[in-house]
Amino acid sequence: MAYFTTTCLPRINPSWFWPLGSGILLSLSFPSHPEHPLAWLYSGAWAWVGIVPLLCALSLERKKTTFSVAFRRGWECGATFSLLCLYWVGYTQGGGPAVVGGAGLMAAYLGLFTGLFAGICQHALRRWGVAALAIAPFVWTAMEYLLSLGELAFPWLLLGHSQAEFPLFVQYAEFTGAYGVSCWVVAVNAGITFVTLCPDSQRRRAIGVTLGSFALPVLYGLAVVDHDRRADLRIGLIQNNIGLEKWRPGGLRASLSSLDSLSRHAHTLEKELDLVVWPETAVPCNVGHRPDCRVPIQQLSDNLGTAILTGAPDTRLSSGEPLNSAYLFRPEEPLLPSYAKMHLVPFGERTPFRDYLPDIDWKVLTGNLGPAEFARGQERTLFRVPGTGADFAVLICFESIFPDFVRRSVHKGAHLLVNITNDSWFGDTAGPFQHAHLAVLRAVENRIAIARCATSGVSLFIDAYGRTYNETELSTVAVRTGFLQRRDSTTFYTRVGNLFAQFCTLSAVVVIVLLRFQPSPDHHR
Repeated sequence: MAYFTTTCLPRINPSWFWPLGSGILLSLSFPSHPEHPLAWLYSGAWAWVGIVPLLCALSLERKKTTFSVAFRRGWECGATFSLLCLYWVGYTQGGGPAVVGGAGLMAAYLGLFTGLFAGICQHALRRWGVAALAIAPFVWTAMEYLLSLGELAFPWLLLGHSQAEFPLFVQYAEFTGAYGVSCWVVAVNAGITFVTLCPDSQRRRAIGVTLGSFALPVLYGLAVVDHDRRADLRIGLIQNNIGLEKWRPGGLRASLSSLDSLSRHAHTLEKELDLVVWPETAVPCNVGHRPDCRVPIQQLSDNLGTAILTGAPDTRLSSGEPLNSAYLFRPEEPLLPSYAKMHLVPFGERTPFRDYLPDIDWKVLTGNLGPAEFARGQERTLFRVPGTGADFAVLICFESIFPDFVRRSVHKGAHLLVNITNDSWFGDTAGPFQHAHLAVLRAVENRIAIARCATSGVSLFIDAYGRTYNETELSTVAVRTGFLQRRDSTTFYTRVGNLFAQFCTLSAVVVIVLLRFQPSPDHHR
């Protein structure tokens, strides 16, 4: 081991190769399209070693590397990671120069957070030696938390999300949220790095600590997972695979016809469904204001004796701005409750900061990145499943990636979550699979079941322990029925939110202050 660390590692120039390697390994830890020629290579297991090359590079060159150089290496890692994972953003709306350029700019922006992580870690390693690897999990988690805040928030690539394929590993997210899982993953990376670089006298103890840090959360998962799927709510998911073409002439008629026939088919599969779910903007018209759209859906709900949730556009009467909404049709009930999407996709649904700079012509700057300027919804809505006493909250598309946003909907009293989305924008890419994948953490964080309905896939059910079932294939017409258990308890995370992530952020601030005011070792020479 000593020969490896002192002789073999320096033969590879860490200034570019190792950060690039970390970016590639991290990208492999998120789902790919199943038909990708290298799909067999993708696994969340890569996250456990993905940051090791970057940390090794920072550690080995800590005495001769400046903050700015370390920042560039971290940025290289983060930008590579983001670009390889989020390439599908360039497929949005069929691609085009503005969209492809936007995907590149997104990767460059996300890389800044990894760059800051690397710069802080390098500064600490220079002052405190390889023992400073202990701060890496807290600094990384702080960067992820900062990335989830503000108008440009995009916590899609939280390392905790990479572990969704291993539900047993993420059960303690009910206390810490996905950020705690990220912290754990980075802690194991830091432990492996320390084992690789530490003196022989410390290696045995370091190996024991690293193995223990990996094993304890897994043991917790084994202890708490309930293998009895008790369920009392019967849900049907309708995936009609009509994407962008729904907005073309004849699209409304085709959409209503397919949704009607598939909903009736769902009732032949499972009698007396409590709720039928249609995807985001499944009906391409304003059902709240157009009787020709509303009446056929209401008649279907009456005939089936089942409530129908559908996504559809709406309009804010005070301003005329469009809303991305969900409506609940109930048998023999004329009132039509709705929910308008509150957390809009930056550029895709609303240009960031436009409310603060209203005089700028944003279309000139963003081109076709923003097809519409949607208004934000103002209030969370709890829908009641008729005849069950169970309330559910709706997450529209992008909203499912935000731990705290979802937590607030559950904290309001939801017994069930329904996620409707239209991922057909991204084509046959990894995007829809990643989007479905990360909802697992939302279920575990709040111990709540989720029904996910997508226009062209991936539709599925997730139980309160993050186990998925009845998953559909991409770009297919499909009907799925499932039984879900209503939430009957409140987790620590649901009650207190991102307390763990905030603690990590405060810890990172303390580290920065100590580094700022503690004399450098070189100062005493």
